[in-house]
Amino acid sequence: MIVLNNVSKQYRLKGKKNISRFFIVRMLRDALKGNKNDKTQEWFWALKDITLTINKGEQVGLVGKNKAGKTTLLQLISGVTTPTEGSLSVDGNLIPVFAQGTVLTPDQTGREYIYLHAAALGYNKKQVDAIADKIIAFSEIDNIDGLVKFYSTGTRTRLSLSITLHLPGDIYIFDEVFYGSDIFFKEKVIAHFKEMLNHPDKTMVLVSHNEDIIRTFCKRLILLENGRVVADGNTDEILAHYKLK
Repeated sequence: MIVLNNVSKQYRLKGKKNISRFFIVRMLRDALKGNKNDKTQEWFWALKDITLTINKGEQVGLVGKNKAGKTTLLQLISGVTTPTEGSLSVDGNLIPVFAQGTVLTPDQTGREYIYLHAAALGYNKKQVDAIADKIIAFSEIDNIDGLVKFYSTGTRTRLSLSITLHLPGDIYIFDEVFYGSDIFFKEKVIAHFKEMLNHPDKTMVLVSHNEDIIRTFCKRLILLENGRVVADGNTDEILAHYKLK
């Protein structure tokens, strides 16, 4: 189970990349007015007053425009970052996979990374030894002993997904994980994950802009706008609303 009570997350604007046009215009306007020393302008709320519960066995999707706060919410749930305000609790063994294999350590070989990734999630060598061959076979990576930094984006994605699908977990967190993955491997992952989700205790939270992926896996959707939850309900109903945005 995942429970958030009045969770908010604030970030400093200074030094951040990809600052939205809104914040750039606001800072320029304030500078022209002589408000150069107003430190409050250096911060913004990525999430504000999020209260929700995701129960054991639910498959939930997060949807919304870019910069709506979807990835920030996943990072909070995954423990990558902590709330500025509010409380959050996660009950269960959580396995996160973020877009394009961003958690990969490029100076490791693919085989080494399997153990490194699993160790970071709390699995010991003996546990990984038992599934390493299955992970490698599933990934279909021929140069598994080559350095990850020479892998393509698609190959990194395949490695991350293969590890995730073979580690025994309770909660799976996916952020645009199919980006760069070829259609044949994508279909293989979907079939494997459908089988996993047949277990009533498996929980999933997914971010994707792919409507087919959302419809395949998610029975419930949460719509975010400007860091706030604006709708939470049945997938078909939320998608009908989301298309109008």
